[in-house]
Amino acid sequence: MFTNMNTRIFVQWLGPIAAAIFILGWILAVVAFIVVGDETCTTTIIPLVGEIETCTDTTAVSVILLMIVGFGATLGSLFLWGFRHLLATMGQIEENTRRGPG
Repeated sequence: MFTNMNTRIFVQWLGPIAAAIFILGWILAVVAFIVVGDETCTTTIIPLVGEIETCTDTTAVSVILLMIVGFGATLGSLFLWGFRHLLATMGQIEENTRRGPG
């Protein structure tokens, strides 16, 4: 499949790969946000005081995780999208160089 691959074929693959990284990266970010962000409460018995309900909230961590994973997916897809255009330009330069003047 990849034995006879030139820049034009490689450029055609980079667009869908960049889109897949963007979409799947944000899906992963939202799933991580849902999984990590919650509030858990437990009842703790403390001598002299009695029962105390202690809660931990991880919503702030999940928001940060959402932004980091989503931003990473966006940067990765933008890098591949730019690389796609760079390779397309280099492929056109190669074709024009092989063709010669005129």
